[in-house]
Amino acid sequence: MIRSKMKAAVLAGAIVALGLTFAGASPAGAQDCGYDCPPGSTSTTTTAVPEIPTVTVVRGETIDVRGEGCAPGAEVVVTWDDGTVLGTFTADENGDFVTSITIPINATLGVHLVTATCGDVEQFLNVNVLAESVNNVDNGTLPRTGSSNTGPLVGIGVAAVVLGGAFLYGARRPRQA
Repeated sequence: MIRSKMKAAVLAGAIVALGLTFAGASPAGAQDCGYDCPPGSTSTTTTAVPEIPTVTVVRGETIDVRGEGCAPGAEVVVTWDDGTVLGTFTADENGDFVTSITIPINATLGVHLVTATCGDVEQFLNVNVLAESVNNVDNGTLPRTGSSNTGPLVGIGVAAVVLGGAFLYGARRPRQA
């Protein structure tokens, strides 16, 4: 009896250890190296990555880029994820900045990272580039589809319902012999 309880406890301990391994927990004494761990090693530290805001645009559209935390009067460089400089400007007396940039006309579709850099400070914005916008001829209304003359179709439908009712009435009427 004691032996089976020990087996159960050892089995339970192995399951918990296996669960922690798959859940990403590190064994005791793991190397504390953050994101710079060599392949095959583990880390016991975690760092919360701030949420990067996302805007959705089409190619050639102009958007505002805002940030803070720069040195007053610092040069701010805004770059596309391929290294293309989208703009260079100066932070205000509080270290804040606002500028308009134009999304490259040749940008590939999908999410791109825009980086605003001033000194050691980097701030990021995800830009989701969609296909070009389409201007409807009817000033943004949905296109009209289907028939514009539905009167005859409604008449045929009403006649079919009446005819079906007559057949149903005739089929339920008792026949006299």
